[in-house]
Amino acid sequence: MKKSVKNLQISFTALLTLVFVFIAGCSDTTTDPTTTYVNNPNVTSYDSIGVDEDSAAFQSYTGLNLFNGVNTLDSANSRDCSLNDLNNLGMDFFLQNGQFLSDVLPAGYEIRFFRVDQNMSVQGFDTLSRIYTTGHDSLRAVDFTEDGTSAWGYFNAPLSSTPVFCFWLKGKKDAGLTFKNVYGILQPREATDRLPVSVYGYRMSFRVRINTNGDNDFRKQILSTN
Repeated sequence: MKKSVKNLQISFTALLTLVFVFIAGCSDTTTDPTTTYVNNPNVTSYDSIGVDEDSAAFQSYTGLNLFNGVNTLDSANSRDCSLNDLNNLGMDFFLQNGQFLSDVLPAGYEIRFFRVDQNMSVQGFDTLSRIYTTGHDSLRAVDFTEDGTSAWGYFNAPLSSTPVFCFWLKGKKDAGLTFKNVYGILQPREATDRLPVSVYGYRMSFRVRINTNGDNDFRKQILSTN
């Protein structure tokens, strides 16, 4: 009987030792794998692209080359779209297809739009990773219903809302200037008017993010695969 008690004591001691080893192994010294993010190679961001309706006809920087993230003269054939006002009254501005003035000025490139949100916060735009479409995950030609933004209202100073639009640089793909479709998201930042209710003096800027790989993916950073 004493021998059995002694064996039981030894077994209990061994069990305590195993429990201690297990707990020690789960101590704070254990390190988790490091999560590393890198810049998304297919996405480029432009924090502010300004357009300005100056007093010199056909010399205003109202054009937007969205692929390169720069403004252009309203006569530049590199433009994807231009800022224009409804009925030339110096109010109710919108983005217009770059091809619109082709009978008067050198033609720009065709662009197509659809509206993502009628009033999104800056934080919402900065963290927007993909566009939700109906019935499919990828972006398709059928999604882009308009060649300008006037279908959803107009811009005036000061801005009453900051909508978000998704665009497709269709013309530059058709012309062979891009190997893949280029999709982007665009949001107005601010608007001012030096000469209200005048043809000239209106200025605004946009924040823009593009994907050059034909993907419905606008994440600035992605998880590293290394």
